[in-house]
Amino acid sequence: MLKFDKMKLVTKIDYISDIDYSKFILNSKEDSILYYKYQQERPFYLLVMVNYQHKELVLEFTGKILLDNYANLINVYTAKDCLSQINRLGICHLDIDSIMEDCNVVKCDVTKDIECSPIQDITTNVRQNLSNYKKWITRPYHKEGITIENVVKTPRYKKRLIIYDKAKELQSADNRYFLNAVSNPDEILSYFNDKTRFELNINTMDQIRNLLNIPNNSLSAVLASAANPILSVIDEAIKYNDCQHRPMNLRDYEHCLLLKECNYDMNAIEAKVRTLSAKTTSITRVMKVYKDLYNQIQTKSAHNIDIRALVA
Repeated sequence: MLKFDKMKLVTKIDYISDIDYSKFILNSKEDSILYYKYQQERPFYLLVMVNYQHKELVLEFTGKILLDNYANLINVYTAKDCLSQINRLGICHLDIDSIMEDCNVVKCDVTKDIECSPIQDITTNVRQNLSNYKKWITRPYHKEGITIENVVKTPRYKKRLIIYDKAKELQSADNRYFLNAVSNPDEILSYFNDKTRFELNINTMDQIRNLLNIPNNSLSAVLASAANPILSVIDEAIKYNDCQHRPMNLRDYEHCLLLKECNYDMNAIEAKVRTLSAKTTSITRVMKVYKDLYNQIQTKSAHNIDIRALVA
């Protein structure tokens, strides 16, 4: 079951009523109303836009709108609760059943919270194993986290995956308003303790259909998707070799390639080393390097992280 930490929905303007216009910002042109907009950042992000120009209602919200139920994020079981929470604010009335049946998802953040290795080990692993350093780049995110992005000019092909320590992010100053708004802050913090968040930002309708493998952008299709878009992006961005479980320098990588070429047969490796080395080379010393490397590959270390397995 897919979970989301953010969604942007577009539906019919007919599905909103009882608008408290004093809470909305008016945008008009030549005495013609273009739209009314309500927006808040705390304790959760929410945008409600009543667009008269396009006859659309736009709703955008984060998983924090679920308050005490935040740990479950936005999914097939909680999506309706998100809309109900908007009604509880008293700024408008949404026809929840109609919106659930008749709206399109135009943006979403697919999210997985996983209990796994320390975030520092994961970020090190990612940086060392990008499939193509010209096509994929990394950036720091929230101190210890990492952002993985593909280098493209067209938004429809843009992919952005963020990996970070969710517990630390939740305890940052920006989230104190959210924690003050829930009745169970300790329970929420406890749930996210030692959790690493994988968050894939999908910002176009084409990308949603492609990555979620669905025929259209309806909310029902998005929530029912059986795809694993985070895994798809990881498979594209990260290319593992047999030395993936240990931090490497260039010489280590060269040694690893020879190990693989010789199918980890030490006799074959020694023959290759003797062929390529000067007569004064200590074969015993060189072979010790290969044997140590092989042992390190076989023995799981603190950096032994199969990121693909985490999100599969």
